[in-house]
Amino acid sequence: MLLAVALTTASCAAQSDLRDYKPAGPARELPPEGVLEEVSAAEFEGILVGLRGTPVVVNVWASWCGPCRAEMPLLQRAARRYEGSVVFLGINSRDDRGPAGDFLRRYKITYPNVFDGSGAIRQRLQLRGFPTTYVFDRAGALQSSLVGGISEQTLAAQVRSASRG
Repeated sequence: MLLAVALTTASCAAQSDLRDYKPAGPARELPPEGVLEEVSAAEFEGILVGLRGTPVVVNVWASWCGPCRAEMPLLQRAARRYEGSVVFLGINSRDDRGPAGDFLRRYKITYPNVFDGSGAIRQRLQLRGFPTTYVFDRAGALQSSLVGGISEQTLAAQVRSASRG
């Protein structure tokens, strides 16, 4: 019984209270793959605005984060599998650009990533832990946010849900 209560509590804690978050502002193009471009919170929102019409999976990570290292290959596989129907975007935060770039090369990450040097994106998304995965539907509305490593099954379910919206 105690385990069930703990699991329920952990599950509820993993959901963010950002349900009303919807990016706004002028549209901005995705940064090129392989370039860890520093962007502001407004520029990040512009990227999301520019992607309306397509579900978007945003993953906030850091090179020093163990769970981030564990889930990065899963996210890369998913980005390849859903290519053309879902956009994956990484946000490196609370990190240094050198180790972050090394991390992307080590894990052969090909989907776009941005650098949150100021922490403004992290604050806007009310980040509570690393890694966190945010899933936006076709209309640009936040469908879910999951704190901690994500499983392949959970990611697939979140992508299906966002693709219907």
